[in-house]
Amino acid sequence: MICGGGHTMAASDNQPPAKSRRSAEKEHKKKKSSKASSKSPKPAKDVDETAASPEFPDSRPRKRKRDVLPEGEIEIDVSLPEPPSKKALRRAKKGKPMVAAPAPADTDSEDEDGAPKGNPNFERSKHGVWVGNLPWTATKETLRAFIIERSDITDDQITRVNMPPPSKETRPGQTLKPQNKGFAYVDLSTLEALETAIALSETLMGGRRLLIKNANSFEGRPKTDPLDALLPKDGKPPNNRIFVGNLSFDVTKEELTQHYAQCGEVTDVFMATFEDSGKCKGYAWVTFEDLDSAKAAVVGWTYKSKGHGDDESEESGDDDATITENKKAKRPKKEKKMKWYVNQINGRALRVEFAEDAQTRYKKRYGGKGGGEKGENGADAGEDGGNRRFANSKPRGGKGSWGPPREYHKVDARTIAPGAAHTNAQRGSAAIVESKGKKTTFD
Repeated sequence: MICGGGHTMAASDNQPPAKSRRSAEKEHKKKKSSKASSKSPKPAKDVDETAASPEFPDSRPRKRKRDVLPEGEIEIDVSLPEPPSKKALRRAKKGKPMVAAPAPADTDSEDEDGAPKGNPNFERSKHGVWVGNLPWTATKETLRAFIIERSDITDDQITRVNMPPPSKETRPGQTLKPQNKGFAYVDLSTLEALETAIALSETLMGGRRLLIKNANSFEGRPKTDPLDALLPKDGKPPNNRIFVGNLSFDVTKEELTQHYAQCGEVTDVFMATFEDSGKCKGYAWVTFEDLDSAKAAVVGWTYKSKGHGDDESEESGDDDATITENKKAKRPKKEKKMKWYVNQINGRALRVEFAEDAQTRYKKRYGGKGGGEKGENGADAGEDGGNRRFANSKPRGGKGSWGPPREYHKVDARTIAPGAAHTNAQRGSAAIVESKGKKTTFD
């Protein structure tokens, strides 16, 4: 390089040569690669080799193998209580009562009905008793032992003991778990054993007096009417009077009486009618003689006996022997009953429900005690009621009155016709009245 003053300077004195720089870069790369290789894990081949060699044991975590159960029979104690389930443990953790598991039934010896299991030809004895008012702790074994100890009945004479298990769950806080529903059935082999078992009635067992009856006798049990299950639960209580709605305008009182006479004897029919035409307004009240007839009318059907005519024909000129043979051959036919629907009149569905009886209706409308057929002052409180408006002569609004106080409305003078006030006003008498004054004269 030539400068302005004539001096020259070489460029290689200040800058390194190109070969030395390349070699330095290569050495720097080698150092980086050596550091990276020292930090990286060893290859898998080396690990496998060292793991396979006994000098270097394998330090890697291995999967846990399941323990092999010993071969042979496993003994389980069946008498131990059943452990609680996961659901029961969760309920206990939340502070809720644990649901008790059902008691293990002795399925090896007896069936659900108490009959011996495995004997399909087992026949129940005709002599059985019903045992009620049992203590909750009683079981089949304790009941059998109680009967044997308190009487001359042997174990062989008791053929079956059926004690239904409790169906309800144990209530929270209940310390005693019930073992039965409070009753049981015991079958005996002979009639003498049956009478002996019935004689044990009113005997104490666990602090409670047992009630023992013949299982085939239904005396003392309440009679249930099959129609009660079909009656509506909501509404007025059952009585002899019903309300019939959705009637046609052309229905008459005689037709309604004839229609409901199929259910039973009808004592009264009150039909609401229009004043001008006298036709039905669409509803009526029907009163029956007995309650069963009213129930059948509300349900909508009744059993009607199907009549059969006399099949016997008059026989004349026959011998007495022929007549007796014909009477023996003919047997009395059973009376057949058919289901007869009464929920429609002329194809129109009716709305039928129980109505209020006369006493309840009278108490609601007129108050009072209503004790019997007459009111407080002797007025008739029956269906017609007589002149019930004036049955109680007490003033309205006072203490002990039978009606609410009267309300006096203000009269608007603009609604009064012209001249009506003068016409209704009180006028003086036009008659000649004798003078009662004193005559005074002046002289």
